[in-house]
Formats: sequence, structure tokens, C-alpha cells
Amino acid sequence: VRIDGNEYIPDGLTKEDCIDIARYLESLGIAALNVSCGTYESGYTIVEPAALPEGWKQDLARDIKKNVKIPVIAVNTIKHPAFAEQLLENGVCDFVGTARAQLADPEWTNKAMAGEDVMIRKCIGCMECFRILNLGRALECTVNPVLGHEYRYGEERQKKDGAGRTVAVIGGGPAGMQASLTLAQRGFTVHLFEKADHLGGTANLAAIPPHKELLAEFVETQKAEIEKAGVIVHLNTPGSVKAVQEIGAEAVFDAIGGDPICPKLPGVEKALTAEHVLAGEKLNGKKIVIVGGGVTGLETAEWLSTDNEVTVVEMLDKVGGSLYKASLAMLEKELEKNKAVIRTGTMLAEIKDDRVIVKNAKTRFREEIPCDTVILAMGVRTNSALETELKAAGIRTILVGDAEKPGQIRDALQAAFRKAFVYE
Repeated sequence: VRIDGNEYIPDGLTKEDCIDIARYLESLGIAALNVSCGTYESGYTIVEPAALPEGWKQDLARDIKKNVKIPVIAVNTIKHPAFAEQLLENGVCDFVGTARAQLADPEWTNKAMAGEDVMIRKCIGCMECFRILNLGRALECTVNPVLGHEYRYGEERQKKDGAGRTVAVIGGGPAGMQASLTLAQRGFTVHLFEKADHLGGTANLAAIPPHKELLAEFVETQKAEIEKAGVIVHLNTPGSVKAVQEIGAEAVFDAIGGDPICPKLPGVEKALTAEHVLAGEKLNGKKIVIVGGGVTGLETAEWLSTDNEVTVVEMLDKVGGSLYKASLAMLEKELEKNKAVIRTGTMLAEIKDDRVIVKNAKTRFREEIPCDTVILAMGVRTNSALETELKAAGIRTILVGDAEKPGQIRDALQAAFRKAFVYE
């Protein structure tokens, strides 16, 4: 029987109530108990976003185990096999249950048994699975582009027809690495070009704000995957027509990403981009205005709000974009705790040395906000320069990720996987 260890709602079942229920169920002859927590009314405790750490509710299972003799199965936001083993060794439970971990990587258990932790695509807690389900669509996952579409894109349907033909992938972010992996698994000789001295692209920056450590682990998993698949990686090497021609590639997957949106407004040259700030030394003691209340803007605000006075300006009536409601609620709670200010329905009009001028998105009424740093987090636009050069040279070019259409990591990985899957 699956039971709660605590409902986490007013007048709901407490931890003590749940222990009593566990004892009663044992008296009825129940074989085992699967312990979770929360209800639909309790919000994020029922299905945890990334902000809640691995094993945060282990005390609930431990307390029930102390009061019954039948086996206890505990779900605990498990990401790592070593942590699951630790729960067993510490007597928290008799069995460890995983759910989203298996959606993110159906081979989680087999890889754990083989000691291949780095090869496991771990759930990053982004909640895209639940957001997509709530839209009435088939289940999908950011790090597993096959999930929900196994009939069309399952491993048994993947053609192994590369026959050593050479394909170039330009851009070593998540989309570029996914395209490289899928092509290599099909038998192509894949050359991956990355202008930086490391792989990961902007995912390395997206992993810097609080609670994003699992995204950094995903990048490491992708690196291990393409190495195992035999992808030839060229770091410190911008992709170019010459580079593609030198290796004799029959086609190029363009995964160079996009460029930060920078509006043409007075004083905008004084602003920094969120990418620039995340890549550099952390700001301290500043009055900061962040323009853009999407995921990047809010996560950058959370990261900076512990040491700075932060105001987020968003032209829409709400912040968070398509972020899952539970994730957004936790993010807004943290920003409120850090005394960050969120102003919706507000547009940037001008940047001055010691303030910004903003205007109401509806009335156009203008006002000033004192600040010494302005950060733009307004999304990205596609960069078509490389595509233009490649096509002018007669090279077949396939766009993936932000190079095709700006979106989330899930969008980029899914498009990269599917295009590499059907490439002929």
C-alpha cells in the first residue's frame, strides 16, 4: 500500500497520524508500505521541483519503519545510486523507489548495477514532465527525448545506416552533443566543433543559479556519452566552411545557439547580459535591475538577491514564462525572502548612469528606478550567420536548438535528437 508520511496541509494527516495508519495496515496483513508525502493541496511537497534536495523527506520513511515490521519502500527524490544505497545502509527503508529517475533514464538501474553513475541521465527536477501532462499531451522529459514517443523513436526503430559517412556538428551545447550522439549511434563518423575550450554551451551558465547542479551533471553525462560513442571533438575550433570541407562532411548540423536579445533603447550599451553576469565574478552590494522575468531572469535574480538589491522588470502581467507552477512558487518565495522586487506590466524605456526609466506596459506612464547595474534577460534570437555561409558554399545544413528556434533545453534536445534520428 502506498501511504503518506505527512500530508503537509492544515488539518491534514500529521506524521503521527500516518504512523498509526501504517501500524493499522500492518495489522490487516499488508505485505509492504510505500511511503511518500503530500497531496494536491500541499503544492510542491507531492512532487518536488529541483529546489528540494535529494532525500529531503527520508525521516518520514524512517519513522514509519521504526514502528512496523513489514518492508518499507521509500521514494526520496532519488537521483544518484550512491544516495539510494546510503538510505538502505542508514536504515531509512528496506527498498528504494524511483519514478521520475526511470523516466529520465529507463536504464537507470542497469547503469547503477554496472557502476556507471556518470552515464545515467539524471532527472534535473525541471518539472517539464508534469507541465506537458497538464497540457493534455503525451509525457515528455527534458533529458530523455524519446519518452512518450517510443513507438516512433524507440531504440528498435533507430536505423544503423551511417556506414561511416562523415557529418559535422557545430556547437557543443546540449543540442549539439545530442545530435552528435544520435548520429554516432547510427554509425556516422561525427566531428563536433566547439569554439570554446569546453563543451556544454550556455547550459554551463544555466547551471550556476541555486538548485541547478543536476544540469551541470547532465552536461558531464553528455560528454561521457559522446566519448563512448566515438564522436571526434574539436575544442577551441569555430565551425566554418573550411573546417567542414577539410573533413569531407556531407552535411552540417548547425547547433551554435542564439544571441542575447538587446533592444535598441537609449543607454542600452551600459547594460550587461545575464549570460555575461553568470559567466563572470558574482556582483556584490549593487542595486540591480534585471529586465526580463522569464526563467533566466528569475534564476539570475535569485542568485544575485542574497548579496544585492534586486528588482525584476517584466512587460507581461506575470513572470516565469512556461515554468511549472510549483517551481515558480518556490522561486518567488525565495525572491521574497531575499527582498527582491518583481514589477510586472513594466517595460524598459531608457538606461542612465544611476537609474533606469521604465514605463507601464498599458498606460505608458514613466517612472525611474535607482540602480547602478542593469542586466538584460530578454531571451535569445537566432544567429543565422553560419547557416548563410554554409548554404552559400553548397553545404547541406540542418538547424537544431536555438539556431533554429529559441526555446527551452527540452525543445533543443528533442529537435536535435529527432533530426539526427531521421537524417538520411
